[in-house]
Amino acid sequence: MFEKSLYDLIRGLRSHKGNERAYMLECLKECRNEVRSQDLDTKAAAILKLVYLEMFGHDMSWASFHVLEVMSSPKFMQKRVGYLAATQSFTTETDVLMLTTNLIKKDLSSPYPPETALAINGTSHIASPSLARDLSPDLLSKLSHTSPQIRKKAVLVLYKCFLQSPELLRTSWPRLRECLNDEDGSVVSATVNIVCELARRNPRNYLPLAPQLFRLLTDRENNWMTIKLIKLFATLTPLEPRLIKKLIPPITNLIMTTPAMSLLYECINGLISGGLLAGIQETDEGEELASVCVTKLRGFLVEGDSNLKYVGLLALTKLVATHAHLVSIHQDVILDCIDDADISIRYRALELVVGMVNSDSLSGVVGRLIRQLKPNAKRTEEEFVEPEVTGDESEDEDMEEEVMHPWRIRGEIVPLELPEEYRRAVITSIVEMCSRDMYANVGDFEWYLDVLIQLVRYAPPASASSSGDEGDEVEEEGQGECEGQDVGEDIGKELRNVAVRVRSVRGEAVRYAEMLVGKREGMFPVAGGGGRRVLGAAGWIVGEYASLLTEPNETLLALLRSPSPTLPADILAIYIQAVPKIYAVLAGAENAPWTPPRKSTVALLTSKIIKFLEPLAISPNLEVQERAVEFLELFRLAGEAVAEQPTTAEDADEQYDAPLLVTQAIPGMFLGLELNPVAPRAQRKVPLPAGLDLDEPINPYLHQLLLESEQDSHFTGEDEDDGFREWYYQKAIPKQANIPASLGIDNAVSKNLSAVASYQSGDMREEDYLDKDILERRKRERQERNRDDPFYIGGAVVSGGDEEVDLDSIPVMKLELGDVNIPTTPQPQPSTSQLKKKREKVVIAADEGIGNEDESLIEETIEKSKRKPRKGLLQVDSSGLMGYSLDEPSDSATGQEEDVKAARKEVERFRAEMERAAERVKARASTEEPKEKKKKKKKKGEGGDGERKKKKKTGDAGGGIGRQAKKKLKKNKEDQKEATEA
Repeated sequence: MFEKSLYDLIRGLRSHKGNERAYMLECLKECRNEVRSQDLDTKAAAILKLVYLEMFGHDMSWASFHVLEVMSSPKFMQKRVGYLAATQSFTTETDVLMLTTNLIKKDLSSPYPPETALAINGTSHIASPSLARDLSPDLLSKLSHTSPQIRKKAVLVLYKCFLQSPELLRTSWPRLRECLNDEDGSVVSATVNIVCELARRNPRNYLPLAPQLFRLLTDRENNWMTIKLIKLFATLTPLEPRLIKKLIPPITNLIMTTPAMSLLYECINGLISGGLLAGIQETDEGEELASVCVTKLRGFLVEGDSNLKYVGLLALTKLVATHAHLVSIHQDVILDCIDDADISIRYRALELVVGMVNSDSLSGVVGRLIRQLKPNAKRTEEEFVEPEVTGDESEDEDMEEEVMHPWRIRGEIVPLELPEEYRRAVITSIVEMCSRDMYANVGDFEWYLDVLIQLVRYAPPASASSSGDEGDEVEEEGQGECEGQDVGEDIGKELRNVAVRVRSVRGEAVRYAEMLVGKREGMFPVAGGGGRRVLGAAGWIVGEYASLLTEPNETLLALLRSPSPTLPADILAIYIQAVPKIYAVLAGAENAPWTPPRKSTVALLTSKIIKFLEPLAISPNLEVQERAVEFLELFRLAGEAVAEQPTTAEDADEQYDAPLLVTQAIPGMFLGLELNPVAPRAQRKVPLPAGLDLDEPINPYLHQLLLESEQDSHFTGEDEDDGFREWYYQKAIPKQANIPASLGIDNAVSKNLSAVASYQSGDMREEDYLDKDILERRKRERQERNRDDPFYIGGAVVSGGDEEVDLDSIPVMKLELGDVNIPTTPQPQPSTSQLKKKREKVVIAADEGIGNEDESLIEETIEKSKRKPRKGLLQVDSSGLMGYSLDEPSDSATGQEEDVKAARKEVERFRAEMERAAERVKARASTEEPKEKKKKKKKKGEGGDGERKKKKKTGDAGGGIGRQAKKKLKKNKEDQKEATEA
């Protein structure tokens, strides 16, 4: 009978296009019959075909016993097929795995090296805890094999055994350590690799290897082993700081001399992650080494390769925490990476820029980032660069260009479309770098408020959600938390924070909030609904600081406008709270006469507020409903009081005051101490009042009252189906948000920006990233502020006209230069940094708290650090090696160690007591034997002297035996002491 080979199966699969599944099922049926054959060649061919079909998703676990039969074949080719199938289909739960122990032992002891290597490779894939324990002696014996390839494979497979059975590490470590001195470099490299992986879990075990590892580092046999050694020392230096001075010279030599970019990066990364640079940070040597590292990393950014750019930015991000001043020197090339076409590089550059920004570079960096958020319609022509087109490019090069750079189309200018997640990350980063360290980098808060308003206009859609690989990439890079959120909430928090903390610009912040509330249609993007969460903070500001409003009447009407009830519930609740505050400012003036025009105005405002609150009194949201019901009753009383209070006529002698409910009661609800910022952890330090029981119900009869009200309503037959139940119980269908037009930037903008407006020169103009209305308003305010300043030359120009200027009336002062000593040598001119205008000191309110806030911050940091350890890229679970000691049992915790020590001492004490008791019994028995012998020799008639002699001899015998017992007891104590010390 002719059986199909693997090649026949592949040819048949290609010839059955469109009907592959039926063909594979037919082949599986044939394989089931072939594996039952007694011919090992046929069986091996069937197993090989099953291995191929298993890669298409067809399970072959049913053939595990047949795989075992092929593994036991004496022919090497068949044995190799069996091991291949075992590595692909066997798991730790496979039933026949226990039958492979003797088979693998036999293959490991084979004199044929390929069979031994095959068994070692198979063990690395199918090792289970029991299999690892059974095979560990055989694997350890292979560490002294004559073939270096076998020794290398044995070293590597031991790591898999350690993962399955960590207790093997203690017994195998002496033999494994000897492999560091092996004569073959590949064996040494494999051993270093294993030690590096083991040290990631418990580096303290491998500190004694430091001299041996340092010798290997200085020998530099190959770059890959050097990289592993640097990583290994990076885990050891935090435990032994004295290694820092020893490692600095060889690593510095590697950085200065190596041409390999991979080794260069690992050397710099090892210096950073191992704490070597931080350990010598305050020394001249440390500053020089850090400067060399930053200069080398700059080469990564200008190299042009995307991979080098990425790892270079990654290393600079780690380095900026300790040497931000050195990183900021190379900010020109770092900012060029912000405009890179690769979105992952943009993320890393954005993270780096946030860490390195300072007060001098803040405005330029923010302007550079806001330019990326500009819609395409608002971008100038110079921001788009047409890609170069060459005529000698082949079709393959064109296809590669389209795959690698999809934003480029030959002959056309197509800007790169920025993902919504990246746009959110840009806005969040701008807010973060401006608000860092209590606004330490912000010198002009009016400029900061303008930036916040500009960010509101460029906010991405709030309902955007990423999908596919791009979203996964974002989450891996730590930007996933921005997904699905409205950045308007972060902008609103900053707007409110500035209004509360910075008194000097509080009026400006109130005007911005007033503009957001009153002109909300023109302040936000046309589509997408992005940035509208800022209305919550704007509503709070206009209510809390209502006395600073320029147009309180217009602001109140804007809050009462019809679109307001469609806002989110939390924002609507803030609006409801802000309405009576502004009403108190408008109607609560006590000194103003109560005239008919004022009465009509207050009555009109009161009726509008009542009309606004009435539908909200039955809102499904409890917070909105509660506030609306409370203020609705209050304003109904105010409306009645206003209607009943007579007015004062113009010529009348009798004067009437406004209702006290309007002038005193309502304003008195919101007057009092000013709200100050409170530390976020201050609330947890407030002690609970004595006798407070939060579990006790406020009204124990509430349930009974609700039942009675329902019964009364049902009895009266009131019709409740008036649309309220439908509104309350049926979920509203959300309107689908329109995605805005593509927003992007071209790849070559960075080059144009560097040529036109250099970042380092500080020439980033506000016209490049702020809208025209904001620029015009800032110009008007600046002219108004400098109108009376005689030193300001930018004021209005005086026209000549017909009026002549009297030149003789201009006073002239004579300069006396006779007594002035003119120096002969030129004086040094002040530098540009000395001529720089000093920053205006702005008072920023600090947080109020109880006690020491640093303790709570430390506790919170400790809680965040207690996280589940992440798995590696290969998803290898090495948690069993965490904290495993080579000297003590791995499963003994601190408390268990103390219990074990106490138990050992107790056992030793009992053992010593038993030994002493045995010695006493032995001594007593030895003293009684001479007495019995003496009695036999004694005569009946003897007495007197004979009796005294007997006692004397007995005493001598007892004293000799006692001395022997003392010697033995002393010896036992010494042995016990030595055992305890050991």
